[in-house]
Order: sequence, then structure tokens, then C-alpha cells
Amino acid sequence: MGNDRMGMNILYAISMVYAGVSAAGLLNRGLGTPYTYLFIVAAVVLCAAYLSLNKIVLVHTIIAAAIINLFIQLSGGSHSPLFFAYFVLFLVIGFRDSARNYWIVSLSLAGVELASGLISRSFTLLPLVLLVAAAFVIGYVFDGIREREGRLARVLLRYEKRDQFLAPADYESDRVRTAVGEIDRHKAIERPLLYFVKFLHDMYEAHSTVIFGCSEETLVLVQGFSHSELFLPQAVIEMRSGLYRQVTTERRSLLIKEYSQDPDQLGYYRGPVQVSSVMIAPVVLIDEVVGVLVVDRKTGSFEEREKTIFDEAAKTAGFLLAMLRLYEKARYEVQHLSSIAELAEKLHKRLDLKEILSDAITAFKNFMCCDDVSIAQVDEVNNFGEVIVSTYIKEHTTFSLSDGLVGFVARHRNSIIKDDLNKGNLVVFRKDIKTPNASFVGVPIQQDDELLGVVWLEDHQCRRYDEDDVRILSILSFQLSLAWQRAILYDKVKELSIRDGLTDLYNHRHFQEILEAQISKVEELVLILIDIDHFKRINDTYGHQAGDKVLKFLGRLMSQIGIAARYGGEEFAVIMPGCSLKKAMDRAVRMKDQLLKSEVSFNRGKIKFTVSIGIAHFPNDAKTRVDLIERADRALYAAKEQGRDRIIIAQTMDGQ
Repeated sequence: MGNDRMGMNILYAISMVYAGVSAAGLLNRGLGTPYTYLFIVAAVVLCAAYLSLNKIVLVHTIIAAAIINLFIQLSGGSHSPLFFAYFVLFLVIGFRDSARNYWIVSLSLAGVELASGLISRSFTLLPLVLLVAAAFVIGYVFDGIREREGRLARVLLRYEKRDQFLAPADYESDRVRTAVGEIDRHKAIERPLLYFVKFLHDMYEAHSTVIFGCSEETLVLVQGFSHSELFLPQAVIEMRSGLYRQVTTERRSLLIKEYSQDPDQLGYYRGPVQVSSVMIAPVVLIDEVVGVLVVDRKTGSFEEREKTIFDEAAKTAGFLLAMLRLYEKARYEVQHLSSIAELAEKLHKRLDLKEILSDAITAFKNFMCCDDVSIAQVDEVNNFGEVIVSTYIKEHTTFSLSDGLVGFVARHRNSIIKDDLNKGNLVVFRKDIKTPNASFVGVPIQQDDELLGVVWLEDHQCRRYDEDDVRILSILSFQLSLAWQRAILYDKVKELSIRDGLTDLYNHRHFQEILEAQISKVEELVLILIDIDHFKRINDTYGHQAGDKVLKFLGRLMSQIGIAARYGGEEFAVIMPGCSLKKAMDRAVRMKDQLLKSEVSFNRGKIKFTVSIGIAHFPNDAKTRVDLIERADRALYAAKEQGRDRIIIAQTMDGQ
């Protein structure tokens, strides 16, 4: 640490020496156009490198400013065309560095250029005036931007800290004890904090009475009353030092009978206000300072007797807050138990997985009060997942289980919480997809030893989730897993009902449904009917098991050229949606050629067989499902009549 500080001091000393040399005009040269172009390129590279740094400190800004100044001095100073690089540099510094460092460097550069021009007698008024004006304008613009960002950050912090201050309790009610047994018998209490503060305000005839929530180095005004028009009801105080630091650190109250300090130090006034006396006390909850209670007067002084009562009031505020948090915890649990029952009832009425997931993601978002919900199914064997429903991620987006928090949940089958996704470059599920949120909680969706997927919630607030949220989300995911498994089983049963048990092709009934649906939505299709020639002879010669093997073999072949079905017995049907007659004919010919080259092995024997094929085209041959089947069937019959082992197209038959 000492060596680092010494190195910094040496660098600052070198920078001051350089500034003096530059201000003396010793570097002011006119090296000519080629050098100017070279300096411009180097300046662009320098600014790009400056912008790419992860963290900017004063040293980086000094080095960048000195190099740009050197380029400008060597190419003619205020007469150089590179002089306007200062304006770009001011924008870059204002964008990345702090306001303090910006003013130090920008005004130093303006002073150096002014001194250099005067000493070297190359003073030009207009560029220097523009330089100074640009430094002030750019500085004030960035100061305004930072101030607005600061105000927005304080507003967001205020809402976040208020939520944390009134958050559900994470401790048992028997830990909150008083010295009065009658009070301890009460389990919960309505929200009394606002009325309690008002009571103190009236009792002390105070000018202002406030209660702050305390979080690390910040105080956020939670409730307050004041007679002053300059009162700030949304005050946020950074507690680095002062009265509040003393009270929270030492955990004891403070009485200032004659307040002589600036009222702005109290943090809840925005202008000159008369304050004569102040009392401040910590609000302690189970050995932790969770807030600060403050009362002030415009005239008159608080007395020691009033301070004693005020100390008791601060203790009472701690107990009220404890009961309020316990009440919120109980209400939270009741609300979510009701939500779980409602979701379970809704999910168990569904059989379609897509509808189940759609209902689940809506329910999760409402129940958990989060910004985004996503559900992914996972394939542990192949180590990848797929987003199947989400409020912000495109469906069917795939990702590796080796990357991101979602993959971690799937691999370890355990829940995970992340309070701030912006810290540590955390990946939610895929490196190239960034989340707009800050908090994350994810749990696996599983039944027994079977992992179905992962559900995760995201929210724009930091530290949004805790273990209670994990517990609730786990219960919700369990209900989802039951519905999910039931939907999978339903799909399997449904699939079995539409499949032929031997060939695993669609059965006759489902073939009719598919053909009707395809005719209603496509412009053209081709229907092919196929019959095995002399199939009875195969059964009589080799047995029915051999016949079954031939049927399976032909079924696998049919499924490669279209939507295949077992039409009945040894007859098959193939639907080719969006297919021309010529293309269908080519496929049928290739299939017959393949059959001629193929053999079915059975009991060390080889079975060769041929097929007859009839082809009909929609809409040229028929306009309806029934007519199309009839046309294809007639073509098939003609093929068998003409000697089998051939293809007949309906359009070539007599009468067309």
C-alpha cells in the first residue's frame, strides 16, 4: 500500500512538471500535416481505450489529458486543427469520470493552453474562449445528469428500504418479549406505526417528528409529521458522520437542549428552518438498530423528563415494528397458501401441457409479485435446456446446462438466490442473452427422481427474494410438476390411442382426421394407397410372425416419405401435404426401387415382396376427403388388376 501511494505521488508530481512545461509553451510546435493526421488517429485510439477501461480513476484522466495536450501542442497549440479534440476529450471525461476530476482536468487544460498562448505569444482569443465555454457547458450538463441520476437512485433506494423496513419477519414471535405479560399474549397488531408517530408529535408539541429506517450507511424516512413547509417527506440520508452516526453506533439516545447546528444536518428539511431543541433515539429490534426516532421543536427546549419518556417511546416503536413484521409474515403466508390452493385447483383441471404452463407462469407472476417468470425443460443426458414459456425470453430458446444460474439449479437440483445480478457478471441462462433485472430465484421442477425443468423469477429490485420465497416457489413448482406429469401421461395415452400397435403408424381413424384437416388448410396434397402383393402367400409360407415383420418393415419405409398410416390389414396410406403430383410420383418410384433391392430376414431366410400403388391428387382428382380416398383406391385396384407391382395415377385411368 505504501509503495502504491508513493507511485501515485510521483505520477502527480510528474504531471505537475509536465503542466508547467506545456504552459510555458516549450512544446508548442508546428510539425505539419502528416503529423497532425497521425495525432488524430492516436487521439481516437486513446479515447477508445479510455472508454473501454472497467474503472476510471484520476490517474487515467490525467494521462489521457496530458497525451491529448501533447498532440495539440506539437501540432500548433490553439492554431492546430487538432485543438477541437479538447471538446471530444471533455465529453469523454465527463461521461466516465467523476465531477470533481472533470473540473480539475478540464480547467487545468484551459489554464495550460491560455498560459502557453500568452508566453509563446501565439495567443488567439476565439479558440480559448470556446475551450473555456465548452468546459463549463459540458461540465454543467454532466453535473445535471449526475444530479438527476442521484435523485432517481435515492427515490429507488427509498422505496426499497421502506419495503425492507416493513418486510415480513424472519424470526419467531416468542423472541419478541416485553416486561408486560398482557402485551405478550397478543399475537398480532394492526398497522399502528403511523398513529404512534402522530401521537408523539402531538404529545411533545413538536415542530417535526420522524422515524427513519436504517440500512447499512443509509437512513430512509418511513413516517413523519411536520408543521414546516420545508419538510422533506421523502428524505434519504447518507449516514457517514454526524448525530445519527453517533446514535446508531453507540445505541443510545441524544438530547440537544439548545440546537445550534445547521437544520440541514437533520436531513428532513430543504431550507433554513428554526430549530431550538432536538431528541434522537435508536429504534432497536432484537439487538439490531433498525431505525432512528427524531423529534424537534421550533421554540423551547426539551427537558430530561421528556427525554426519559422519549427513550421509552423508541423502545415501544421497536416492539410495534416487531409485531407489525410478524403480522405481515402471517398475512403473507395465508395469502400464498390461498394462492397455492387456487393454482393447484386450476392446474389440475388442465390436461394440455401448453395451457398448464401458460396458467402457471401467469399465476407465479401474480402470486410472487415479480417482474419476469420463465420455465425451461431440461435434458440432463444431453446437457441442454429449452425455454418453453417466459414473460421476456423467446420460446424454444436453447442453452447449455453448463452455463448460468438456471443450469446450476438443474445440475444440482437445488434452489438458488442471487441478490444482485449486476455484481460479478452473473449469467442467468445463456451468456449472450442479458437480463434487464437485478434479483433472481430459481427452483427445480421435479417429481421423485425425475427432473422435468426449472422455474425462475426475476425482479428489477436488488435483494428481492429470501428463503420464504424459495419455500413458496418450491411448493408452487411441486404443484406444477404434478400437472406436468399428468399432461405427459395424457399425451402418451392419447398417442397410443391414435397409433397402430404393430407398425407404430397412425391408425385408420386418425388417418381420416389428419386427411380432413390437411385438405382444409393446404392448397394441394397427394394421397398414396399401398397394398402388399400376395401378402397371404407370405403368411402361409413363412408364418404370421414373418408377415408382421414385413408389415413393420414397410411401415418404417412409408414413414420416411410422408404422413403414414396403416389403412387396414396389409394396406397402407401416405399423405403428402403441399406436394405436387410429379414430386409424389418420384418418391413412390424411389420407394419401389428400394423395395426391389431390399429383403426381410426371418429364421435365416430372406423374404422379398412387391407392392401395388394408387395415387390421387387434391384438388385435381377430388375436392373432398371421401372422393380423394375413392380415387386413390380405384387407382390401387387398377394396379392390382393390371398385374400388381406397379404404380397407377388416378388421372391416367379411363374416364378422366
